[in-house]
Amino acid sequence: MNTKIDFSKMLENKKILIWSLGLHGGGIGAAKFFAQNNAKVLVTDLKDAKALKSSILKLKKYKSITYHLGEHKEEDFKNNDYVVINPAVKPTSNFYKLAKRNKQKLITDIGFLMENTPAFIIGVTGTKGKSTTTKLIFDLVRHEIKNQKQPFFKKYNKVYLGGNIRVSPFDFIDKLDEKSIVVLEMSSFQLYHTKYAKTSPNISVVTNIIPEHLDWHDTFDEYQKAKCLIFRYQKKNDILIINKDLKKLTSQTKSKIFYTNGQNDDNLYQFAKALNIEKESVDLVIKNFKGLEGRQEFIAEINGRKFVNDTCATHPMANLYMLKSFENPIVIWGGVDKGFDIKALAKEFMRRNIRLFIFQGSAGERILKVLKKDYIKKQVTSNIQTMNDAVEMAYKISKKGDVIILSPGAASFNMFLNEFDRGKKFIKAVKSLKNGRL
Repeated sequence: MNTKIDFSKMLENKKILIWSLGLHGGGIGAAKFFAQNNAKVLVTDLKDAKALKSSILKLKKYKSITYHLGEHKEEDFKNNDYVVINPAVKPTSNFYKLAKRNKQKLITDIGFLMENTPAFIIGVTGTKGKSTTTKLIFDLVRHEIKNQKQPFFKKYNKVYLGGNIRVSPFDFIDKLDEKSIVVLEMSSFQLYHTKYAKTSPNISVVTNIIPEHLDWHDTFDEYQKAKCLIFRYQKKNDILIINKDLKKLTSQTKSKIFYTNGQNDDNLYQFAKALNIEKESVDLVIKNFKGLEGRQEFIAEINGRKFVNDTCATHPMANLYMLKSFENPIVIWGGVDKGFDIKALAKEFMRRNIRLFIFQGSAGERILKVLKKDYIKKQVTSNIQTMNDAVEMAYKISKKGDVIILSPGAASFNMFLNEFDRGKKFIKAVKSLKNGRL
């Protein structure tokens, strides 16, 4: 029996408000999905048509889409069947409150998927490591479906990857049936906006929870509560794989629990244990894993020096995880200080005698106050103003066998648009160095 949902029938003539079209795919995917399925779509965005030109061009064939751009209008937040919001929208937003007062159903792509799919859902969250763990699990599931050795996977024929890993579920939701598995990376923002659905994935994985995004959640307790929504509504036949340091959060869960040390490899091994997957399969997936954009991503080797892009390491804890993966890297670090405890990282830098190249900005200013003067004098170059300078200086002091890694441990917006722009600038600088143009 095929249980694929007929969305064209379900959504016919439904009024859909896309709140924030954006430039990176989420809003575009939502608008495309609803327009393709006979809904009446209205897009609102604070950016004007000129700024959103590239996104609008991707939707030009959908004549049922109308646009109110350059501002939000109160009347647009009334009389909708669904309001599709960007997960980054805060509940404190005036228009969020307006939509709630008008009893609008606010959804994200993940929330809509969770409510409207026959597929088996695997969700991964955590402050750090969730993207890598998500992709590793996806690779392992794909391997098991292909081989059809383990009884659990004989029920399935396709696996999809989506969520915070920069692939919207709206890109594939209409392809899903009871033989599909979906592996989702789930941010705290996305999880917060799923709480009204009161549903959790069939298998949930929590890598760790440390203070992050407190400008959005206000307190660590609120941030933690959002993360815990990934397993809050699990049933007794569901599975939870969670960092052993978070045992206290699992007292009320009904699911079967497997504890992990939080490292990517162990997350995968515990996932495999939960589903009786052979260790050999896990070893093979780890061996063949190529990494993800911006997460310990190998870029190039130049004269025996390896260059690695770890731009998504925006927290000192992520730097500590990185240092476990490389023996003696040369680290490009710094940016805008996010206010996290930096003492453990500084201590590890000094203990390992790590060569540091530090960008200008408040993060660098703070860590220099913690590092010892002798270490700074011998091993630290600070107040670097461009990515080209950082890459060139790191290369000049390096030798064959060294790894030069961009692992900033801080926010990017004093010098770059976002962490991915920072990573692109790093890749460009490395390629220029390779071609002798720096």
